Amino acid sequence: MANCILRGSLSKPAMAFARTLVASQSLPKAPFFTATLLTPVRKPQMFSATVRNFAVSPVRCSSGGSHVTLWNAERALSLALLGVIPVGLMFPSQVGDSLIAVSIVMHQHWGLEAIVTDYVRPILFGTTVPKLAHGLLLVVSAATLGGLFYFNYNDIGIAGVVRKIWSTKAKE
Repeated sequence: MANCILRGSLSKPAMAFARTLVASQSLPKAPFFTATLLTPVRKPQMFSATVRNFAVSPVRCSSGGSHVTLWNAERALSLALLGVIPVGLMFPSQVGDSLIAVSIVMHQHWGLEAIVTDYVRPILFGTTVPKLAHGLLLVVSAATLGGLFYFNYNDIGIAGVVRKIWSTKAKE
């Protein structure tokens, strides 16, 4: 994580360019209204410090890298769910239930992490609320995975519950 923070300032060319612009603005500034049309009007620019998001996804930690790897992992997991869930339900076992639990929790965590990252922005809520939202998401995902594992190993499991629900007939 420390390596990620250290690399963050060096790997963003836009921020480096912005810092050079701010550093070069020590020259006298042009007034807002000029008498000649040839002089460009420069408005004062405000640059805020970069806010690091609290996320555990490895690609999001690397601030300058592309998000293609995470996107491919999300799509591979979504594709794997199409096989894991039916096979786990047709052949119930603890291994199948564990695969279902892990893949469902990873799928929901990545989806909710994208929602939190998109809608709980530091520019709207400050720097504390987005970090709390990501921390709460980690707690919810860990509790969900723990609850599903507890249910798999101490009760009938995910496949057993689905089979019971499907075998229940309506009372007439």
